[in-house]
Amino acid sequence: MVDKFIVTGDLHFRSENPRSRKDNYRDALLVKLYEVFLIAQERRAKAIIIPGDIFDSSNVSLPTIIKLASFLDDCKAKFAIDVLVISGNHDLPAGNKGAISRTPFGLLTELEYIHDLERLDASRLMLLPTDMFESSVTGCGFDYQTDTPDGADQYMVTQSSFPESYPRIHALSSEDHPRIHVVHSMLLAAAPSFPMRHTLIDDVETNADIIISGHYHDGFGIIRRKDGKLFINPGALCRLSASQAEMSRTVQVALLTVNSKTDFHAELIPLQSARPAEEVLDREAIVEKKEHENWLESFFDSLQQEGEEKFLEVREIIEKIATLENVPSGVKLEALLRIGEAREKLGRGAG
Repeated sequence: MVDKFIVTGDLHFRSENPRSRKDNYRDALLVKLYEVFLIAQERRAKAIIIPGDIFDSSNVSLPTIIKLASFLDDCKAKFAIDVLVISGNHDLPAGNKGAISRTPFGLLTELEYIHDLERLDASRLMLLPTDMFESSVTGCGFDYQTDTPDGADQYMVTQSSFPESYPRIHALSSEDHPRIHVVHSMLLAAAPSFPMRHTLIDDVETNADIIISGHYHDGFGIIRRKDGKLFINPGALCRLSASQAEMSRTVQVALLTVNSKTDFHAELIPLQSARPAEEVLDREAIVEKKEHENWLESFFDSLQQEGEEKFLEVREIIEKIATLENVPSGVKLEALLRIGEAREKLGRGAG
């Protein structure tokens, strides 16, 4: 068997230009995404894997949704390559997976332009029987437990990781199949220099052979642990800020090649369509700021959701109160779900 996949980072598709961009952000992103399809075709990849944050917000405008849908429709007709995804925090209102069907992300999955690994319908995939990949590809999208102790099992492949129709692709119970698991987590090789929710690669407990992650825009490239587990994050396709890290990093994708359960590797491929950072990013407004302030500016700028910071703070408060007061987990979950629903209603009202 030989399975090949092209792995990207976050997209953050939007129509409005980020403050730090000097060019047309949306058009530049589409050019890069088109190159991804070309690379997939050239390398005979069986699918493209995007680990979340397809959109920059769960409340993007209808013309923005139509623009990306039209682009993916054209690529679907020309390349016949499936796009496998999971939901990122920007695809959901306040991390509420229950609202996914009412989001732009959910719409694109329903239209079959992208395929959500958590809700995959194998009968909808374009792969012909002779082209079906033998690797087990599963995923866990972002939610409020991601990068917390309660979310540690998001890196594990369980029977619930497989939608009902998944056995049409291959026998899932076989231990001979390499396991690829996709997450939207702040996976890092080393602890950050300032407080933030994250997970260290060395601390991940998983029964998967390969972990693909998004969320962390700088990426860490390709890391193989001592136990042989492979971790991949080539970095985001988008460049939302003019931080020093964004100015210096290479915009790239990863080619994952799987030959067998024990024989798999990945390589990084720079995108030729990504223009030099100096041509597209404006550092004048932040050149005198410290690097951690640049990161925060990038984070809050990319949210593009009015009041999102407040909802994130409320979630943190609920978590702390629940711990201090010994609140039952069911009550805590209900409170967090209601916060997510309130965030979604606010977003609809603002639109």
